Amino acid sequence: MKLATSLVTVFALCACTAANADVRSTTDQGLDRDSLIAQKNAAVSGINNPVPNVGGDNIGSAVNIPAIPYNDGGNTCSFLNDYDEVCPYSGSTSPDVVYSYSPAANGAIDVSLCNSLYDTKVYVYENAAGNLIACNDDDCGSDGFKSFLGGVPVSAGNTYYIVVDGYGGDCGDYSLDVTENVPCIVDCPVGGVAEGEVDCFDDYNDVTNGGCNSTPNVFSTIPCDPGAGLTVCGTYGGFFHSPSGFNYRDTDWYEISENNAGVTVCVTGEYDTLTGYLAADCSAPAFVESAVIGGCDVACFNIPAGNYWVFVATSGFGSVSGACGGNYNIAVEGNLCTVGVEATSWSKIKADHR
Repeated sequence: MKLATSLVTVFALCACTAANADVRSTTDQGLDRDSLIAQKNAAVSGINNPVPNVGGDNIGSAVNIPAIPYNDGGNTCSFLNDYDEVCPYSGSTSPDVVYSYSPAANGAIDVSLCNSLYDTKVYVYENAAGNLIACNDDDCGSDGFKSFLGGVPVSAGNTYYIVVDGYGGDCGDYSLDVTENVPCIVDCPVGGVAEGEVDCFDDYNDVTNGGCNSTPNVFSTIPCDPGAGLTVCGTYGGFFHSPSGFNYRDTDWYEISENNAGVTVCVTGEYDTLTGYLAADCSAPAFVESAVIGGCDVACFNIPAGNYWVFVATSGFGSVSGACGGNYNIAVEGNLCTVGVEATSWSKIKADHR
């Protein structure tokens, strides 16, 4: 599992270009992806100095992973560009580094480049180049441009080649973590309130709570339960949108009543999850506070009095970020709804409790 990290990012429905993104953070300043990457690389240009090639340039010289958990790192810039896979971007000319892992037993692994310092891509071949079983470009990191693969199935008697690559021509310092995958299960507690949205699917159109990403804008309302606390149980995941050719994700937006007197909201989900809260304004949406958390990790936010939206989505796009139907919970504690003294009477109160 990955630790929660503070993040201000886009609320995009799809993994598309800036021109096609549904909603963008005000911190993006209207720049497209390549411009943002160029700025980021300029800021960290000092880490991209080539180092001697010490092995792992291709499958024939792959660095062996003797056992997991495993961590290694280095700099890719002095290696050759031997491989490329579409996930979902093609045409990479970045140099790549290769690791091999031969498991002693059947199971599943997580592969993380989340702590790397350039725009990464990672994929896994089974036994030979081209026999692709998993691939990811953007899923984690403080800028969302680092790569993570969760639950990659592996079986004894096979060799798996993990390729550390980059987007476009990017190269730089990387940190590779390979760990055993521990399945995350999130159940709805007794008394939990169902979100009421169907599970997403390819070409899905969210008419329930797609928030600022839907036309017209649609939101779910967290039920009013003053002081008692409640849990909303929802589903999410990623899917493919054939009209645009992009990978999408189900973004769920929940409205907190303007009568909210201050609440604590804690979110947990089965997948790597982007969550947070923002002021209720689709004209310029921006997180007040947000986090990316791993499966079964928890992010909590103290939301002040006022009208806000709680946002929940997978941190990545498409089914690689988590199949549609994954579960998440939003636990709410505090005075969600206030009762106006002048809006009632003693006679009404007595009648309500007969």
